Amino acid sequence: MPLPAKVTSIEALDDFKANLIVYLEKAGRLLDEISEDVVRTRIWLETDRQLHWKKLVHHRAKELAQAEQELLTARLSDMPEAIKARRLAVNKAKLALRQAEEGLVRVKQWIRRYETEVESRTKVVVQLRQVLAYDMSKAAALLEGTAATLAAYAETAPPAPSPASTTAAVDAVAPENDAAHPSVTKGGGA
Repeated sequence: MPLPAKVTSIEALDDFKANLIVYLEKAGRLLDEISEDVVRTRIWLETDRQLHWKKLVHHRAKELAQAEQELLTARLSDMPEAIKARRLAVNKAKLALRQAEEGLVRVKQWIRRYETEVESRTKVVVQLRQVLAYDMSKAAALLEGTAATLAAYAETAPPAPSPASTTAAVDAVAPENDAAHPSVTKGGGA
C-alpha cells in the first residue's frame, strides 16, 4: 500500500503568495514611477530647460549689445582707461553669450537624442511591468490553487485497507507462524 504524502507546509505557500503579491505591488509602483520620470524629464527638457536657455541667450545678447555700445562711446570720448574696461566688459559678455548658446545647443541635442537614448530603453521597463502584471499575477493565482488543492488533500483520510488486502497480509504473515507451530501443517493432515 502506498504511503500518503506528508503535506506539512501549506502555510509556507500562503506566506510565499502573500510576499509575492506585496512584491508585485511595490515593483509595479516603482516601474510606474520610472515611466513617469521619463515622461517628466522629456517635458522638462522641451519646456523648462529649452525656454530657460532661449531667454538666457536673448538676455545675454542684449548685455553684449549694451557692452559694445558702451565701448563705442568710450572710444568716441577717447578715454584709454574707459576703453580698456569696456573691452573687458565686451569680452565677458561675449563669453557669457557663448556659454548660454552652448547650453541651448546641448538641450536641443538632448531633445533630439532623448527618444533613442532614453525612451527606447524604457520599453524594457514597460515589458517588465507587463510581465509583473500578467505572468506574476497568474503565478499568484496558481499558488492559491495549489495551496487549496494541497489543503484539501491533507484533510482527506487515507483509504481504508480493503478486506482482500487484509487477507493477503494475514496470509503473508501465516507461513512464518506455521514454522513456529509444528502442529499446523499444510495439505490437510497431521
